[in-house]
Amino acid sequence: MARLCLTIFLITISLSTLPNSRSQPSPASQPAVTWATRLDSSGSDTVTNLQFYFHDIVSGSNPTAVQVASAAGSGSGFGSITMADDALTETADPNSKLIGRAQGIYAQASQTGLALLMALSYSFTDGPYSGSSLSIMGRNAVMTQGRELPVLGGTGLFRMARGYAVLQTTSGNAQGDAVVFYNVTVFAPAGNDRNEVLPFTPVGGSGGGRSGTGGTRSTNTVNSSPAGRVEGSRWIGGAMIVAVACLFSV
Repeated sequence: MARLCLTIFLITISLSTLPNSRSQPSPASQPAVTWATRLDSSGSDTVTNLQFYFHDIVSGSNPTAVQVASAAGSGSGFGSITMADDALTETADPNSKLIGRAQGIYAQASQTGLALLMALSYSFTDGPYSGSSLSIMGRNAVMTQGRELPVLGGTGLFRMARGYAVLQTTSGNAQGDAVVFYNVTVFAPAGNDRNEVLPFTPVGGSGGGRSGTGGTRSTNTVNSSPAGRVEGSRWIGGAMIVAVACLFSV
C-alpha cells in the first residue's frame, strides 16, 4: 500500500510540471487585424509588417503632444523638447479604429532644418498584438518623404525585435498638427508567439536586482502564465491530499 501511495504521489507531482495547454494563443490562432500582416514565420524569426497612422496634435484644447522645454534665444526651435501621447489608428481618419498609442519624447536636434530626435514606445491595444509594443528611436527628417527610423526592441510578441519604420507625412496644418503613415517591418524571435512572461528571481535575498548582487530571470518558462501557475498549484494540492490519505491508511 505504501509503495502504491508513493507511486501516485510522484506521478501527481510530475504532472504539475507539464506545460499548460491553455496558455495565451498565438496570433495565427486569433482573428486577423487589418494593420498587421505576417510575412514569414518559417524560420527562427517571425517577420511582420505593420501599417498604421500616427496623429501628432499640438494645437487645440486637448493636444496629444506638449512642449516641455525650449532653449533660450533659439529662433529655429533647436533644443526644444516635446512630450507625446499620440494616437495610432487604422486609417488616416482620426476617428477610425484606435490600435494603440505612441508615448515618449521628441526633440528638435538640428540647427539648420527641421529634424527631430525621436524616442517613442508604440504600445498596441488591438487584436493579438494587444499588450505588445515596439521601441523606435532615431533621426526624423520631417520634410523628407520616405524617411527611415530603426526599431530597437519591443515587448510581448515583439520581444527582442529589430527592424525599420518608413514614415510618410500624409497631412498637416499651419499649427503644426500632422498625420504620419508608418510602414514598419519587424523581425522578432518566433518563440515570442508563446508570449510567456519569465518570472524574476532575486539573487542575494529579498532586495531583488537592486540589492547589489543583481538579479536573474529564470530560464524555466514552463507554466509561467497565471493559468499555468493555478493549474500547477491544483496538481500539487492533489499530491498533498494523496500523501495525507496514505499516512492515515498505513
